[in-house]
This record gives sequence, C-alpha cells and structure tokens, in this order.
Amino acid sequence: MMQCLLSDRTGDFAAICDEDIELVSVARPPSGSLDALAERLFASRHNVQTQWEQAARDADAPLAALSMSIDADGLGAHGEEITLAGDMLNRLVGCERIGIRVTTLRRPMCPRFHVDNIPCRMLVTIRESGTEWIANGDVDQALLAARDTDAPPVRRGGDIRQLPTRNSSLLKGGAWNHRFGGVVHRSPHGVGERLLLSFDPLYGPARRDGPLQIVDSPSLLD
Repeated sequence: MMQCLLSDRTGDFAAICDEDIELVSVARPPSGSLDALAERLFASRHNVQTQWEQAARDADAPLAALSMSIDADGLGAHGEEITLAGDMLNRLVGCERIGIRVTTLRRPMCPRFHVDNIPCRMLVTIRESGTEWIANGDVDQALLAARDTDAPPVRRGGDIRQLPTRNSSLLKGGAWNHRFGGVVHRSPHGVGERLLLSFDPLYGPARRDGPLQIVDSPSLLD
C-alpha cells in the first residue's frame, strides 16, 4: 500500500526512494520576503511565467534568471528554495540539471486530475491553497481514464487531499518506475491567486533556448 510522508525535516526527502512512498511533503519555515513578493506580484496584475533550466547544484543561477522581475529580497528567498530543490533532486535521482518555473495562477490551470509523465516533480505553493491529490489507494482508475467526465476519480470512502501551503512537496510521476503509475493530482479549485514554484529533474544535454521571462499566459504546472 502506497503512503505519503509529512515531515519538517529535509532529510526525510530520502524516503521518496522507498517503494511504498508516493509523496514526501516537508514543511518550510515562514518567509516574510516570499509573502511580500507574492503581494507585489498579485498587486501588479501581471501573469508571471518565468522558466529556465540550470545545473542542479548551481546556487548562483537563480539570481541571473530572476533579476529582471524580482527584487533583491525576493531573489534571496527564491534562491534558498531553488538551492534546496536542486540539491535534493541531484542527490535523490541523480539529475545534473533541473527545470524551474515560477508562476502566478489566477484560475485552475490543470482542472482535471492527472498524472505527470516524468520521474518526479517538486512543488512549492508560496501563496493560497496547495495542489490537490488523491492517495493511490483511493484512486478510481476507471474514472481517471475516462475522458467524458470531470468527476474526481475517488473511490467510495476515499478523500481528496491537499498539499500544505509553503511545504516543499516531492511527488513521484508516471515515469518513476514500472511498478507505480504516479501521484494523481490537480490544481486546487475555488481559490484565489497562487504563487507556485515547480522543479523537475532533467537528463541529457542542456537546451540552448535560454530562460523565458514574464509573459501574459501562465502554463500548465500542476
């Protein structure tokens, strides 16, 4: 039976390698800088979609990628989150590079429950409700596969759960291995503006197209 692990210790991310763990969510300390940054971004009414890739253990790359859109305090706070995510993904899944997205969302961008076809993904919701997910044992696989209904694929007696805001949450994806189909999840419904960070392990040569800066259409993240 698959399980999730909620913790306040970063060392517990290692549990994601256990065969019966589908998700690890680690509480992070409060950050006034990140809260203030979220307020400024929401007040500006810009839809922020900044994405880039970098070496997993490059602590200086976030400053260059974000400096056009985030002030010094925000850079420092984001840099801490990015450094933690890069270090953890490098240690746990052996990736030399990571893909990073910083996005503001004003509506559910992935309204249907789904599985990401990647090895794993780390999500950090800075503001508003975290990603909704269904424990593996509660998933109705027939409903999940059906394309003619938006009904949540939850077995009778099961629950829709929610990742805590400000937690760093590492979810196994559909490409983790052949024994587990990945965490079923979606964007939260009925919430306000969200500030979301997303981190993916990358393998193979680096792309040459460089980082994307602020644009007016957010992408599908969770």
